[in-house]
Amino acid sequence: MKTRAFTLIELLVVIAIIALLMAIIMPALNLAKKKAATTGCLSNTKNLSLGWYMYMQENDGRIMSCEDNATVNGVFIGWCGVPLDEGGAQMSFTQAEPPVTDEDEIRGIRAGVLFPYVKNPDVYHCPGDKARKSMYDGTPVFVTYSIPRCLYYVTDKSRPEYPHQIRRFDEISSPSTRYVFVESGETRNWNASHHFVIGAPEYTQLSEWGWWGPMAVNHGDSSVLGFCDGHSEVRKWRDRYTIERVDELLVTGATNYGIDYPPDGQTQDIDYMAAGWAYRYEK
Repeated sequence: MKTRAFTLIELLVVIAIIALLMAIIMPALNLAKKKAATTGCLSNTKNLSLGWYMYMQENDGRIMSCEDNATVNGVFIGWCGVPLDEGGAQMSFTQAEPPVTDEDEIRGIRAGVLFPYVKNPDVYHCPGDKARKSMYDGTPVFVTYSIPRCLYYVTDKSRPEYPHQIRRFDEISSPSTRYVFVESGETRNWNASHHFVIGAPEYTQLSEWGWWGPMAVNHGDSSVLGFCDGHSEVRKWRDRYTIERVDELLVTGATNYGIDYPPDGQTQDIDYMAAGWAYRYEK
C-alpha cells in the first residue's frame, strides 16, 4: 500500500497553526498562573492574619512583636525569628558565605511565636515572589511578608526614640482597615527584622506621609495585604511612582532606602497606606 507523505507546504501550514495556537494559549496560561499566585497569596495572608489574631486572643490582648529579635523578660515574642543554621546559630542578613538557604529561614519561622498557629512554612511565601534574590548571597528570599513597624517594634520601654507603637490589640482603632501583613521587596538575605516601615509622622514629625521600606508588587500592578481583623485584600496600585520605586529598589539592590515622597498627583497609594497604618499619630 502506497502512503502519501506530507508536502513542505502542508508542514509549514501545520507549524503556522501550532504557532498561532501557542500565541493564543500562552497569554491565557500566564494570566491563569498570575491569578493562581494571587489567590494563594490571599490565602496566605488570611491565614497569617488569623494566626496573629488568635495569638492576641490567647495572650490577654497583647500582640506579638514585628521584630525578629524581640524578647520580654527573656521570652522571645517575635512573630518570625532570625534564620538559623543547622547548628542553631543566628545568621546575618548581609553575609555572603555560607548562603542563607530556605531551610535556614524555615528554622527561623519555626522559632517565631506565630508558628504554633500557622505551622505550614509555605504559607509564609507568596507563590508570586519568584524574582527576588539577595544582593549578598544571591539566593532567593523565602519569607515574603512583613509586619508594620508600628505594631510592637521595640519591646524595651526604656528606649525613648521609639515611643509611638502599639502593644495591645485594643489600641488599634478600626482593625478591619489596619493592615498587619505586607508583601516585602527586601533584597538582603531576608526581610531584615521582618518588619515594614513607611515615613509616618511619628518618625518624621511631619504631616506628609512618604515611602520608606521596600514594598513588593508581586501581582502585576497589585499587592496583597492582610488585616488586623483576619481578612486579606488585593490592592491595585494607582500611581506609576509606586511601582517604579519598587522596580528601582530591586534593580539597584539598595539597603539604605530613605524616605521618598511621591510627586504631586501620585499620592493615592501612599494615602491608602497611611490610612491603613495602625498607629494614629497626633502632635
